[in-house]
Amino acid sequence: MLIRRLTGLLLLLMLGWALNACTAQESFQNAEQCRKVEIGMSQEQVRGVMGAPTGDDATADGGHVWSYLFGSATDTQPIKITFASDGRVVSKTCAPEAQGDQRPSNDDRPGD
Repeated sequence: MLIRRLTGLLLLLMLGWALNACTAQESFQNAEQCRKVEIGMSQEQVRGVMGAPTGDDATADGGHVWSYLFGSATDTQPIKITFASDGRVVSKTCAPEAQGDQRPSNDDRPGD
């Protein structure tokens, strides 16, 4: 009985680690891809670069703000791409710690 509980706990811990690793990889890829998004791109072009957004919020002026995962379960900082009512990119917010060719780490964030 105890061995089954310990095995179950071990499997649960391994699953949590695996999910965290996938999230970190997705976050890094999203940050890298965000650097390729340019002002004036269409929603179709952004979807081709970034894939489907995690969130899609309508704005008061008829535009949209797409968000993409960046960060961890406890420290999130979504990547945001803002579209005007014509469906073209007017601004973007990429994760600042993902600039360059290095993966972001907790040591690279200001204030830590």
